[in-house]
Amino acid sequence: MEPVVIATSVTADFDAVFRDHYRPLVRTLSAVGPGADDAVQEAFALALVKWRRVGRYDDPVAWIRRTAVHRIMNERRRLRRRDAALPRLAGATTVDDGTNDIVPELAAAIRALPIRQRTALVLKVLGDLDTHEVAAAMGITEGAVRYHLHEARTRLRKELGVHDDA
Repeated sequence: MEPVVIATSVTADFDAVFRDHYRPLVRTLSAVGPGADDAVQEAFALALVKWRRVGRYDDPVAWIRRTAVHRIMNERRRLRRRDAALPRLAGATTVDDGTNDIVPELAAAIRALPIRQRTALVLKVLGDLDTHEVAAAMGITEGAVRYHLHEARTRLRKELGVHDDA
């Protein structure tokens, strides 16, 4: 009986994807909300477990990105439910969402966006993804992505006092 050997090329492919995409995904998704590093790490861990299947996809990074986005959105929902329950249980509480304050007014305006608008905007602008890739990452249609981007930009213009001179 011969010993079982894990295909090193499969592991090498995963290692290359991890090495090339981990930091850019964390950097991009950090603007979506807190916990991006954990979400990306969990997405890569799940990808490794399922790598025989995920590694055959046309774009395995898109699968990893979508998984991480879903984890961030799930955490955001969990925090929102928690924050809604806390005042009833023990008085008002505030939660810092960890957005970097590169430009404080812009960061505050982005933090105030609904999660889907914020996610679409961050993936499109900071992640440099096209509409199709954003839709795949969020699990929504391209039309929905365009709608969320439009709404996000409209809210940001209003919040920041930017007017089109057309």
